[in-house]
Amino acid sequence: MNGHDRTKAQNQTLAEVASLLIQARRKAAELVRASGADLSPDERDFFGRPCLAELDPPPTPHICACSDYGGSGGEQPCLNTWIDSTGPDDGTGSPTRICEHTELDHAQI
Repeated sequence: MNGHDRTKAQNQTLAEVASLLIQARRKAAELVRASGADLSPDERDFFGRPCLAELDPPPTPHICACSDYGGSGGEQPCLNTWIDSTGPDDGTGSPTRICEHTELDHAQI
């Protein structure tokens, strides 16, 4: 089943679940950074690098929902796509966005 086969309510629920998971990963990364723990590469991969950049309106500014950096590093933009359930719906469903933020905009542990 892909996003086109789901109801609007199902897509919104999945978007909410994704948002909760991203928030939890961000909080976990924040706690690890605050503790000063030195993580191994495997541990850093577990926490991932969710995007922390804000998106321009509409609607009101909100956080990019890209879950992990998908670029080639440095100033190269992330090429991951995601469904923006909080974005404007022009009648065809929530828009698909491309992250396009740099690696520095994604969480670093």
